[in-house]
Amino acid sequence: MKIAIASKGKTISSRVDDRFGRCPYFLIVDTTSMTTETIENPGQTEKNAAGIRACQMLIDEGVNAVVVKNIGHNALVTLTGAGMDVYTVASGTVSAVVEKVKRGELTAVERPTVGFQEGLDN
Repeated sequence: MKIAIASKGKTISSRVDDRFGRCPYFLIVDTTSMTTETIENPGQTEKNAAGIRACQMLIDEGVNAVVVKNIGHNALVTLTGAGMDVYTVASGTVSAVVEKVKRGELTAVERPTVGFQEGLDN
């Protein structure tokens, strides 16, 4: 399974970012081979629709699931509509989050965790 984690940095020891659409990076981890790929988030500098831009990139990358601290309505609907599971975590490193996913400790979210464009100034 390929999971994407919204990250503050470029390595698996980086912390999970508070935002989805405006996080600096996504670390894409293949949970079977444990290979990682770091991608700069194309939505982080967008004036509008940052989350949708990030969603499209993750869809194009063939990601199966996304792990974030927070996610808005439009991004959640877009990702789940593309067949992805979306999980939230309170905090942690990318590597800790991957282990939680592998152990089945996270539950997919069904509702957004933030209001419309809440992460705009973050």
